[in-house]
Amino acid sequence: MSLATTGGGAGLSGAGLSTAAMAHNTAPALLQQPQYQQQAHTHIPTGGGPSGLPVTNVALGADLLDKNQKMLSGKGVRGAARMPIVAVDLWGEGEGVVSYFPPVKDEDDEGNDEMSGMMRTLAKMKEGVKARSISTSSTDGNITFGVNEKSYKAVKKYLTKGEGHGLVLSDAITDAKDGEVLTLPHPHLLMGARNLSDLSPAAKSVYKDILPKSNGSSLAIDVNTSSPLSLTTIALDGNSEPKGDDFDRVVFQMRLNPKKKVMTILPEEAVGLLIAQCRKSVQEAYCKEDPESELNPADNEEEEEGYMDYPPAFAIPGWATMDSTLEALIDAAKGACGPSLHQRSIAACVGALLPPPVATSSGGGKQPFPSSNLNKLLTETMQRKDAEASKEAAKEAALNKTDPVEPDPFVPLVILAGVTANGIELTAVQISKPQGPDKELHCPFGNISVISSVCHSHADPLSLVDKTLDELRAQVGVMIPESEEPTAIVSYGSIGSQVKLAAKIKSILQQYGKDGQGNDDWDGWDQDIPIVSTKEDCVSMGLAVLAASVHGRVHLVVSVKGTDGKNRSKAKLAVSVQDVATSAVAVSFNYFGGDNSKWTEPKVIFDFDRRVPAGPYQIDFTAAECAAHVKHCTKNKSDCCINDEQALIEQTHNMEGFGGIPDREAAALQLRFRVYQKTERNGDWIRCGDDMSPLSMQHSQKEEDELVACESAVMELSLNPVGLITNSLITNGETIVQANKSALNSKLLRWAGIMGSIAFIGGFLIKSYVEEKIFERDTQRVMAFYKHAAPNSFHDGDERQARYLVWKYKGKKDALWRRLEAKYGQPVRHAWEWDDEEEEEKKEDKQEEADDLDVEGEDQNNGEEL
Repeated sequence: MSLATTGGGAGLSGAGLSTAAMAHNTAPALLQQPQYQQQAHTHIPTGGGPSGLPVTNVALGADLLDKNQKMLSGKGVRGAARMPIVAVDLWGEGEGVVSYFPPVKDEDDEGNDEMSGMMRTLAKMKEGVKARSISTSSTDGNITFGVNEKSYKAVKKYLTKGEGHGLVLSDAITDAKDGEVLTLPHPHLLMGARNLSDLSPAAKSVYKDILPKSNGSSLAIDVNTSSPLSLTTIALDGNSEPKGDDFDRVVFQMRLNPKKKVMTILPEEAVGLLIAQCRKSVQEAYCKEDPESELNPADNEEEEEGYMDYPPAFAIPGWATMDSTLEALIDAAKGACGPSLHQRSIAACVGALLPPPVATSSGGGKQPFPSSNLNKLLTETMQRKDAEASKEAAKEAALNKTDPVEPDPFVPLVILAGVTANGIELTAVQISKPQGPDKELHCPFGNISVISSVCHSHADPLSLVDKTLDELRAQVGVMIPESEEPTAIVSYGSIGSQVKLAAKIKSILQQYGKDGQGNDDWDGWDQDIPIVSTKEDCVSMGLAVLAASVHGRVHLVVSVKGTDGKNRSKAKLAVSVQDVATSAVAVSFNYFGGDNSKWTEPKVIFDFDRRVPAGPYQIDFTAAECAAHVKHCTKNKSDCCINDEQALIEQTHNMEGFGGIPDREAAALQLRFRVYQKTERNGDWIRCGDDMSPLSMQHSQKEEDELVACESAVMELSLNPVGLITNSLITNGETIVQANKSALNSKLLRWAGIMGSIAFIGGFLIKSYVEEKIFERDTQRVMAFYKHAAPNSFHDGDERQARYLVWKYKGKKDALWRRLEAKYGQPVRHAWEWDDEEEEEKKEDKQEEADDLDVEGEDQNNGEEL
């Protein structure tokens, strides 16, 4: 599939939006436009950890790797350290579309003192820029094959076995323009295309002569076509005809031998030959410059094995940053080390700042290190603006009688303008953190922050200059409203295109100046903005330096104080780039099995000009939510989903539980999910990959085509700086029935745990209460005993002594009662038993008194009688 996919697993983290919030704009947007400040900048990200002296490229740059380059790995970079980096401006024109950066060489250890470090720095400055531009035989982006038997066999072997690039370069590809030749025009414009209707306007213009009259799909490869070159659509999964899925590909049909059948070649296979040709040219150029190099092939067999592993780097224009294009380019690059991918405008910016060769400086003696025209302009402007700001700050401090506050450094705004035969891109960047050649001579500035980028693919891109510049100017006004007018406009590309582009921009700036006269809100854009032209190899040279930076070959060495108080050398990236997205990504949902009339409107999750890399962006899928959508839309035929979030929550809750299992299973199996992408702000959405079924999975004990429904899943989407989309589906793999059982078991366990906790804690409370009551009872028992057994003694009424005895004989109360009884000769009764005994004694005393009175009365009567 087109989307780069990572495996899913159990366990979720972070927060995301549900399908309702995602699809129907009912939740607050997570992705806010970044607020840029004229003077605020992000520090250069650090690279590998501190290393000990001596300071060498190998020691410091080996582990320095840009984390934004997901195609690169530490192992691959270290394995390619002894090879030149091949920088290819694939979408460029003119001379110098290929450059290279030489391999890493070990530096001699000349000591670790300050003088040795200074000598090494001077040697590097004397050597100058290491990147080299070369001229290749194929500078127009076309591939020309000879039409003969030899060419046919070489290409057929390459297509069937996936190897033999060197044989094709020697036997099939030719520089001849006339005679028996066949030319594939600009195959990179077709990379990753699934159908002809999705081609860009520029691509349709290039291939208008070979486009099929039908829709481009074929029941089988047309082996009887009389045309030597044509375009068609085939299915890579072995089907006889395209089905409109992710296995469809637009391919070239070409006839290299009139007596043989036509053969099909994928655009990425053709681009792979272009890349191989560039790698071979780099090998020849480098070995010519360094004949003693170990990369010099001993024979022809080793030649291809050597240069095919050279690490590549590609500059991607904004209008080509499509996921399918990037995926095809990565496949075409091959090699042991993955490619480094960069935005073409940023490569042009780095190339425009790159100093010229040292040999071009005039005079002798102590001459300053040469600087590019753009570098000089930016440096002078920054110094002048900073001086003016310092004067204003000092003047204000003098008026207020306060200490002057050091103003923030001025950050220039630069417009990068590039145009080719297939498109135009204008990019606004802020450049900051100047660093001298003694720190890093390849990168005079350490930070490039992209503000906005506007791109269009068109057959006549020069006709869109005014529209594109208007859009960029509006975006800059929104992003950094406090910014001044651009310090410079830098053009890049072929010389002819730069001349035409500069003339167009000058006329537009003149009109801006006229429109701004008398306008208090005018932003200062006028014809006074200088336009700086560059060489044709500007993009490829800047790309080589960018690739060398992410590979750790170009880096800053700083001294960092460790925890032990010692200073250690540490490597940082030579230039830090904050990219913005040149493409937008959106998602759409369908709850009716992919019915074309039931797709929701695309919901943008990654918009233009947001910081990239971005993500992961989480989307939550639940079967209950899908069932609620289906039930609602069944009643309301015109709706595709529930638009009211509160109603969705209520209906989703009603679908939960055992009663909603059938509805949830059916809805989960019908859910479809789609990802869109576009590179023009008002352009059409292009589908990326096949439709996905996030809540359907293949059961291990079911038939191959029989799917089971999941209760929930989470989709994570990420976007890298050049438009490559990565998705990850995370689910625990439970079916809806299993999920309900698990939920019921969890509920029972939860309540059992609650009841157990209550019983456990309550038992302790009851036990403590009972023990306290028994303690108080026994204390009163002891006090009552002493009151009756030893009245008026020290123990009589001594509550503390009684409590101590009860505590001392805790668990041995019987022994206490026996000892007290043995000591005092009285049984130890409870307090109330003593009260009962006293009452009985009182009753007995009263009875005795009554008996005595009766006896006395009888005695008196007897006496009288006597």
